[in-house]
Amino acid sequence: MSSQAHRADAADMHSLVALLPVPWGEDGLELLREVHQETWVEDLDVAWEVPGERGTITLRSGHSVTLMVDEPIPELVDLAPTSKHPFAAAEIHQIENQQAIWRLVLEGVDRDPRRLAASFARLLTTAVEAGAPAVFLPACVQLHPPALLRHLSMDFNQPDAVINLFVSAWNDDEWMITRGLTLFGLPELETRHNNGLNAAYFRLMDIASTMFLQQSPFPDGAQLQVGPQLFEARTGPSGPSDPQVPFCGHHGTLTIGTVSFDT
Repeated sequence: MSSQAHRADAADMHSLVALLPVPWGEDGLELLREVHQETWVEDLDVAWEVPGERGTITLRSGHSVTLMVDEPIPELVDLAPTSKHPFAAAEIHQIENQQAIWRLVLEGVDRDPRRLAASFARLLTTAVEAGAPAVFLPACVQLHPPALLRHLSMDFNQPDAVINLFVSAWNDDEWMITRGLTLFGLPELETRHNNGLNAAYFRLMDIASTMFLQQSPFPDGAQLQVGPQLFEARTGPSGPSDPQVPFCGHHGTLTIGTVSFDT
């Protein structure tokens, strides 16, 4: 996928950005309004500023989401194997044959992260219920299928649902590192995966959910209980920088290791 398709720089580092491969045209905006009312029993104000090119979606909170219509990016399908949940064959076909990309941008998320992230997540769920076969989040380089959105939408007021939607992790030979916490004004997390990739991933997601809930990072030297194990947070970074989303880590990095660990 080209760097232009990635579009992680489509807004500043505190903006939630989602790219939707869609099967509809200009009428899709009214469709979103109707499906949002049916799904969430709440109003969604929609308007085209330039029909078929640029529009505004106003959430119940009063915050505005900017809609920009881009050219199709069928290469998004190449990210399907890296998804947290498998895609259906029909969804893969729809991604490959999309009519356009609808790019949604919600700015200033760090001012009220929990409420705005939940509102944006509901809008993304509306989009898949209306027929979008996937949601691509450039800030965490993840392509999500409708089934994952529907599963997480059972309670977007819970931190772990929001974190599993908007935060991902990548790894090299030694380290696993989060992507996405920067959007919420928080440091990214990293840990060695010498005890296995799954253990490292769930450790980071657990700590990320706690930071998102309390809306503040852990101080240097803080001891953290994750399951039966005790870990320590150290102001980092110790591992490599993110090659795909350079702004991740703008608010710093916390390295997570066993108590009194030596990086």
